[in-house]
Amino acid sequence: MNAKASFDVIVIGTGSAGFSAIEAAVKQGATVCAIEQGKIGGECPNLACIPSKALLRTASVYRSLQQARAFGLSVSAPSFEFSKLMQYRDSVVESITGGGEKGDRYKKMFAEMGVDVRYGNARFLDDHMLEVNGENIYGKTIVIATGTVDVVPPIQDIDRVPYKRWSEALHQKRQPKSMVIIGGGPVGCEIATFYATFGTRVVLLQQGDRVLNREDEEISQLALESLKQLGVDVRMHAQIDSMIDSRGGVYGVRLRQEHGLEMIAVDQIVLASGKRANVEGLELSNASVTLDQSGTIKTTKDLRTTVPHIFAAGDVDGGMMFTHVAHHEGAIAGTNAAILAKKKRTPLLQINERVVPRVTFIASEVASVGMTQAQATKEYKQVLVGRCQLARLGRASTDHQRFGLMKLIAHPKTHKLLGAHMIGERAGEVIHEAALAIYLNSTTDKLAEMIHAFPTYSEAVVAAASNVTLE
Repeated sequence: MNAKASFDVIVIGTGSAGFSAIEAAVKQGATVCAIEQGKIGGECPNLACIPSKALLRTASVYRSLQQARAFGLSVSAPSFEFSKLMQYRDSVVESITGGGEKGDRYKKMFAEMGVDVRYGNARFLDDHMLEVNGENIYGKTIVIATGTVDVVPPIQDIDRVPYKRWSEALHQKRQPKSMVIIGGGPVGCEIATFYATFGTRVVLLQQGDRVLNREDEEISQLALESLKQLGVDVRMHAQIDSMIDSRGGVYGVRLRQEHGLEMIAVDQIVLASGKRANVEGLELSNASVTLDQSGTIKTTKDLRTTVPHIFAAGDVDGGMMFTHVAHHEGAIAGTNAAILAKKKRTPLLQINERVVPRVTFIASEVASVGMTQAQATKEYKQVLVGRCQLARLGRASTDHQRFGLMKLIAHPKTHKLLGAHMIGERAGEVIHEAALAIYLNSTTDKLAEMIHAFPTYSEAVVAAASNVTLE
């Protein structure tokens, strides 16, 4: 097949992984073609991370206004207009993407880098040739960075109910009076936090026994308390029997209970029940790219697929689904693809995901890195555990923020830090000190010796490190 255009590197998808891959390949002197079926920048700035965090910030400010009397301030009853909250969300997104149909700021960046862009769905014709809107495009190397799509759970009659996907819940014009959220992971908990803050009756359904079930169990329990303090009705071990369209804008979710069935009637149903690799329509079999049993693309440490000149990066390869991980993988894949295309003798880079911090932005931020206590105990039988209740901190007193915990996990003999977990104010910032300690193979002894500025939330690290005990 003849191609009208030929490039050193083709990158499919311009989200977190794809964008980083493009930048990295350009830095290596490669000619690059980017293929995007939606808006440049992908899900994070347009639909997910940025819009959600903008809305969660509005919720945080609103809660602060409600607590003004605790600081000796007189403020009239705080109020809001839902449409203006959404306007703020849009302004934040536009400040990053540049607005426009595809993202004017990103388009300008691509133009400055000399990147060719094709809009549409890509499909493989063979292991070098892609077809987009009838045009055949040849790539010496290819990076697949197509991200994920939402999983719709197999619930009876779910297709008869006009449910909303989690991203749609962040982009609606009217505030629902009541809402069921299916899924108690980070996305579901963040959406619950936003809507419950502004008075929507929220029922959060979690199939397992904990919300944020990848977190340390102690932190997960405190996260549950934080959600309940906002008025979120959290249901554990939720077994959904079916859904009902009651018409008139009211929908029913029928739960199976020990004593029988329970009906929950709400204005809106939101799905936050997981994701899977977005590979449909790529026709990977034409390129001999292999998927694993879960439907994600198999990759090696240098992010090659089963075809050596085709790479995959970000959520599509089934790793940790975080924007920062996708950026890291995209940079590795883009660099390696360019090295291969340009026939450089430089060794290929490999991913290093030994230390990956994460944050969930509920009312009391949840942040963690490394092993949970359960994971460490399984490996070492006993572990050192240090805790600091945030209420002990001077900064917590000045801020009227008494809720929270810092928890450190360390090796029982070497005292090397294995994990850190925090819920409370500024957790997303504080956790990076612990992440660096793990990255540098530091010990709790060293953390305890280091002088920390007073009064700060970072003092929780030194306090927890100074009080480790064997458990």
